[in-house]
Amino acid sequence: MKFRRIVAATLGCVALTVAAPSTASAFPLVDLLPKGIADLVPSGSFNPFAPPPAPPAPPAPPAPQAAPQVAPAPPAPRPAPSAPSGGFKNCTEAWNAGAAPVHRNDPGYAPRLDRDNDGIGCERDPR
Repeated sequence: MKFRRIVAATLGCVALTVAAPSTASAFPLVDLLPKGIADLVPSGSFNPFAPPPAPPAPPAPPAPQAAPQVAPAPPAPRPAPSAPSGGFKNCTEAWNAGAAPVHRNDPGYAPRLDRDNDGIGCERDPR
């Protein structure tokens, strides 16, 4: 029984030796470590005759930023046509002056121009 175990172990070792590649291809354990810790472990590939590594290149200057585009000021609103001091005589006069429809707080509004008393006079063009 012991003899069989010894023979099996020996044959297993021989099989591994024959099946193994002729060059050593050890899996570096450093590959399993996180990047920050792996950098702390010496690699063993130091060459005293190699020139020192070049210093890192200075960072490129940032690209000039374009000045922000300022939107042009909107055109000033046209002044409302001036209403007569006593208001418009009728809606035709308000429409011809370009002031219709006339709202309650607008100059030229009169209750006679607002037939439905909703605060907006001359709602329909009478022309």
